[in-house]
Amino acid sequence: MSKIEKSMRIYVFFSIIDLTVGSLGMLLYGIFTATYGPVWVRNQYIGLWLLTILFFYSIQSLYLELRTWSTKFGYFLDVVYFSISVILTLILAIFYCIPPRIDGLIWAFYIFAVNLTNVAILFLKRHHLNNLARPESKDFQYVIMQIVKVLNFLLRVIFLVVICFLINGASQEAIGKSRYPSRGKFVDLKISDSDSKTVKFHFLCDGPSSNKPLFLFEGSASHGLADYLSIQRLLKQNSRRSCIWDKPGLGYSDYLLTDIKSHYQLYDNLINSLDESGPYHFVGWGGGGSLIYEYAFNHPEKFESMIFIDAAPNDVEIQIRKKIKNWSDAQAEDYKNSLYSERKATFGAINGLGVPFGLMAPFSPNYEPFFPELSDEVKWYFLTEKTWITQEYFLKSALTGKDVFSTYKINQSIPINVITTVKSDDQIREKCRKNGYSVDSEKCKYDLDFNRELIVIRKSLKDLSSNGKLFECSDDECDLGFYVGKGANYTVDKLLQI
Repeated sequence: MSKIEKSMRIYVFFSIIDLTVGSLGMLLYGIFTATYGPVWVRNQYIGLWLLTILFFYSIQSLYLELRTWSTKFGYFLDVVYFSISVILTLILAIFYCIPPRIDGLIWAFYIFAVNLTNVAILFLKRHHLNNLARPESKDFQYVIMQIVKVLNFLLRVIFLVVICFLINGASQEAIGKSRYPSRGKFVDLKISDSDSKTVKFHFLCDGPSSNKPLFLFEGSASHGLADYLSIQRLLKQNSRRSCIWDKPGLGYSDYLLTDIKSHYQLYDNLINSLDESGPYHFVGWGGGGSLIYEYAFNHPEKFESMIFIDAAPNDVEIQIRKKIKNWSDAQAEDYKNSLYSERKATFGAINGLGVPFGLMAPFSPNYEPFFPELSDEVKWYFLTEKTWITQEYFLKSALTGKDVFSTYKINQSIPINVITTVKSDDQIREKCRKNGYSVDSEKCKYDLDFNRELIVIRKSLKDLSSNGKLFECSDDECDLGFYVGKGANYTVDKLLQI
């Protein structure tokens, strides 16, 4: 047996191992996409894509080990293709080094090694060029082989394109981290008092210390530190101190752990880890309102006041639709389930394609920060893996979780202040016209009814306490993003009146 034949046998053996690893990996990551695990809540589709690529290139290894060439041009094309694959997978591995994403790094280098092996196989088989295979007769077997070659060519092109897209996604995360490094401090945050596990928590407290209470900002599962930078700067200019953060699962904080039993206890540990003196002004922006209200029920001693900015119950959309359409409880439940399925499918597409391939730019927040130099940084956060997988993880609880505002009655000594958008019927009608449908259409009538009901619900949150102020924003530009974006100065003006 020649040295070349011995080498080829070794390559066949390792190719079978690679193929087995790819197959099992695809199965495991397929399971992980449904469970988010096994340890961290993270985008497992990235691993699934990488193991699929490994599986494909392992098949290519076996194909090359069996292949003969009828022309030098065919051999040359294989050399070019796998040389390009080596370069691209190396680039991909390098980008996964920067965040780093350990499993992405391991699998990308594994694929790189497989492609190096494929180049080595081609080098060892160069002697075939001295004895080119004769073209087969055009029988049935020949036709089948030609079809297989065409399909193989198409798959090769597709997988190169997929790798390029993965490079785009990995580079956005990596380059963003180099351009927009962490701004705050890090502490190890215990996930519960009964568990020794910790997660890294990123927060930023800024502004002069004084005897005035701090402002603490909380939002929904998709919004972190960067969203509040404009407000924090403006508060600092007004000699007020505030703290903003990336909750675990966002930004520079660690991923969420899949075995966290109590998100409430995690949040309590988060507040205690700030190392600041309370009581505080808690500001709940959008979905953050429910979280701080429940926290106030359990820890009233930490509250100087509560400020809701366009806050509402988690299922406000379903509540209003049920009332307008006069639905029964069963009809509302059916709608809730269909809405969950629809959004779950959307997030599946986002996390399965958009995030790994770096196609999330259209999903950037639809507001511009008050300070223009922060614009790219805020948008970058919405390109990252954590932002979207964490949203998907909390999707069910966001739609089906309890309405804390009707469940709990807080200490009435805590003032509740409400900053809310109040649009007139004329403003809604004008919006209908801009969106291309008649003011007399059923769609516009529904929008009018929805707006009226939403205003009532948001304003009613002030009545959950006997103290507090109500601020109504009726300008055309007023919406959820306005208060942390271009309208951050408006928000700060109201906060300073509390």
